[in-house]
Amino acid sequence: MNAKRAFRWAGFAVLGSFVAALVGLGLVGAGLTVGIIAGYQAVFQGGASVSAAASTAAPGLVLAFLGLVVWGFGTTASFYWTLTGAIEEEMRERFDSEMVKSEILSVLDDRLADMQMDVQSVNRSIRELKEDADEPFQYD
Repeated sequence: MNAKRAFRWAGFAVLGSFVAALVGLGLVGAGLTVGIIAGYQAVFQGGASVSAAASTAAPGLVLAFLGLVVWGFGTTASFYWTLTGAIEEEMRERFDSEMVKSEILSVLDDRLADMQMDVQSVNRSIRELKEDADEPFQYD
């Protein structure tokens, strides 16, 4: 693979990871804003109990966890997509099916020609043996 295509695929991988990180970070930030800050304010400014603050912060924690999952899954999916795409592109270029088919047929033709020569040699030997068998055996 030439350097230009390698950099292009690397750019796709970095871009996909960057987008996944932005979306994940946005969800984590939203979770912090929605839940955790509200729970913090309920405990320290409103005097609420810890269990009430935890129930207030739960949606934010879920949103933050979802952001981490989106980031992890997105970076993995980006890596998988770019790796398989680069490998498929390289294999299409490197292994031309017509060329492989032509090489296989050439090898088969050579092998068949060798086998035909071997069969003809065996047939000649058998004919010679039959001719020798037709001659009477003489004792000296």
